[in-house]
Amino acid sequence: MIVILDSNILALLVASIDEKLSEDEKLAKESYHCTEWFYRLLSKGAYVTSSDLCDYEIRRELIRIKSKSVQELDKLRDLIDFHQVTFAVLEKAAELWAEARDMSQSNKVKENIDIDCILAAQWCLLKEEYPARQVIIATKNIKDFQRVTECSIWQEITYL
Repeated sequence: MIVILDSNILALLVASIDEKLSEDEKLAKESYHCTEWFYRLLSKGAYVTSSDLCDYEIRRELIRIKSKSVQELDKLRDLIDFHQVTFAVLEKAAELWAEARDMSQSNKVKENIDIDCILAAQWCLLKEEYPARQVIIATKNIKDFQRVTECSIWQEITYL
């Protein structure tokens, strides 16, 4: 199984270390459970990965709020691979974006769909590279991905 972490999952994985981010009790609990889930996946041999673009999305906010969690994000880079945004990824993302725009009834695509399309493109390319393996995006918001990828709410992903 290959599990691709969306930005919102990376945020949960680094949130517990920072007092500013963990002041919200609900967020702190979710962060704790997400971290447990993440290490359980790793211990069972799942290939867990993310995108450099997801790192960027989280890192820029952590820097803005002067969070100590930047170091936790750096530590994650030692545990999992972060895929680069290559031209092949951008080509596939452009196709996905165009399809999403064509399928939209109002012909308006939400403004922040670019990063979702790039992550979906990375999913597509991993799926092509590893056709015999399940490739799934772990997220908190499946509506951004469910049309073109296999995705699930992170709590629902288990690896036996």
